Amino acid sequence: MLSKPAKQKIIDDLASRFHSVPSVLIVEYQGLKVKEMDVLRKKLRQTNTELRVIKNTLLEKASLGTEVEKVKDLFSGPTAIAICDGESSAAAKVFIDYGKDFPEIKIKGGIYEGEIVDVPRIERIANLPPRQELISEFVGLLSAPMGNLVGVLEQARSNIVNVLEGLKEKKLNEKL
Repeated sequence: MLSKPAKQKIIDDLASRFHSVPSVLIVEYQGLKVKEMDVLRKKLRQTNTELRVIKNTLLEKASLGTEVEKVKDLFSGPTAIAICDGESSAAAKVFIDYGKDFPEIKIKGGIYEGEIVDVPRIERIANLPPRQELISEFVGLLSAPMGNLVGVLEQARSNIVNVLEGLKEKKLNEKL
């Protein structure tokens, strides 16, 4: 059993994390073996996400005054919370993929970029490409019209040069 100061330290630590993190996922893990939980934690660390198993009462107290308080009704039963410091879609993808092999892990819901999300929306988020890929696609879409404009301008310049060359040849032929 934890002492009061130890519990307060956990609450304070979580509360500060909840204030600075835009996304958390709430999951149920009942039936998952310690070894399987360690593998899940390792995969989540690669996405800059921390998975913590915390008593529901401590979670509720830590969530007071934060965005996470919106999902406090999910703090029932064996609950773990994934705190996403990195890309939330990558963390969601880890849970979805891991849940295929280990049905004991169940996503209950969460907060994504400050909004409450349910399981179907988390599944859609998990299917999103990584943020860098989305940014690359967006930049590509923006640069395509500029590339077309450059091509049109180059063609116009080439046409003007051809007309001037033709006029030059015509003037030379007239002089002869």
